[in-house]
Amino acid sequence: MGWLSAKPDKSKETRAQLYGERLPELPLTEDLQDHWAELGRARECQVGLLPFEWQEIEAYARLNAIQLSPFEAQTLVDMSRAFANGYADTNPLSIEPMERRNG
Repeated sequence: MGWLSAKPDKSKETRAQLYGERLPELPLTEDLQDHWAELGRARECQVGLLPFEWQEIEAYARLNAIQLSPFEAQTLVDMSRAFANGYADTNPLSIEPMERRNG
């Protein structure tokens, strides 16, 4: 989603506006995307977007009386990192994250 939200160099539109939104299928029972959206995906600062840190995830869960497993908390941190990295990627020739091959 960060990659889709980024504006490639010299573009006034986001990749989502240029190419359309293509998101991965998520199970209907998945609550993490709701928690992630409520958190705000990443935090804004003067240098752009930064991923959430553990303390922010823990505070969110505690204040909302949500029991997150260690795996779910790690996943939220990873999702926030991926979003912030994708948002910072303004290379117009960048490959869409869902199309990248790891390894």
